[in-house]
Amino acid sequence: MGRFASTVEFYARYREPYPPKFYQKVAEEIGLHGDEALLDVGCGPGMLAIGFASFVGSCTGLDPEPGMIAAARSAAAEAGAALLLIDGRIEEFQTSQAYDIVTIGRAHHWLERTPTLAVLDRILAPDSGRILICRTSSVETPETPWVKPYRKVRSAWASGRPEKKQYRVNPSEWFADSCFSAIGETSVTERSQVTIADLIGRALSRSNTSPEVVAGGQEKFEAEIAAALAPFVRDGVLVEQIVARASIFGRLP
Repeated sequence: MGRFASTVEFYARYREPYPPKFYQKVAEEIGLHGDEALLDVGCGPGMLAIGFASFVGSCTGLDPEPGMIAAARSAAAEAGAALLLIDGRIEEFQTSQAYDIVTIGRAHHWLERTPTLAVLDRILAPDSGRILICRTSSVETPETPWVKPYRKVRSAWASGRPEKKQYRVNPSEWFADSCFSAIGETSVTERSQVTIADLIGRALSRSNTSPEVVAGGQEKFEAEIAAALAPFVRDGVLVEQIVARASIFGRLP
C-alpha cells in the first residue's frame, strides 16, 4: 500500500483548498497565454491541475498512487476539466514532451531530489519554462486561536515518525545548487469557515496522521481533535484563514 492510499477519501474533500483567485493571480504573474502545456507532479486528486486547466492549453497529472489518479479522474469529470492522468513517479517519467509549466503541490519533500531535478531539467521548456511549488495552509490569527491546539494534537500523534522533518524542507533549499533558481513568490489569503468534522477529515488526509498510521487509535485521535477544537466553535463553525502560496522557479540565466 502506498503512503497516501488510506488518505484518498479524505484528501480531496478536506485538505485546505486553493482559492479560485489564487489561480488567476498566478496566471497573471507568470504571464500565461492559454496555450501552455502543464504537468502537475504528485497531482493527488487533481486540485492544482483542475484549478489551472482553464488558464493553459493542456494539463497532465502524474501520481504514483492509483487511488489518487482515480480520484483526480472523478474530480476532473465533475469540474468539466480535460486532464491526461498518468500513474507514475516523476523520477522515472519517460516523455519526449516539453512542459511550459510544472506544478508541485505539497509533494517536493517526498521526491528523490537528484533524479527529479534531472527529469525537470529534461522536460521543462527552455527559457520561459516555470516550476511552481504550491501549498495552502491555515494560519493562526487572533480570529483563529484554534490552529495551535489543533496542530498540537496532530503533532503528538505524528511525533517520533522519521519523515516528520521532511515536511519542513523549504522549496529554495530543495532547489539549491541546481540549475533552477527562485524568480518570484505570490500568495492569496481567504477567510472561510470549517467544522470540527472538516478538520478531523483534514487530519486524516495527511500521511503522518492517516487512517493507516493512527490505525486502532483513530476513534481516540478524532475525539482528541474534537475536544481541542470544541472551545472555539461558534454557531457550529470555526473561522479559518487560508493562505495559498506559489514559489516560482526558472532556469538560471
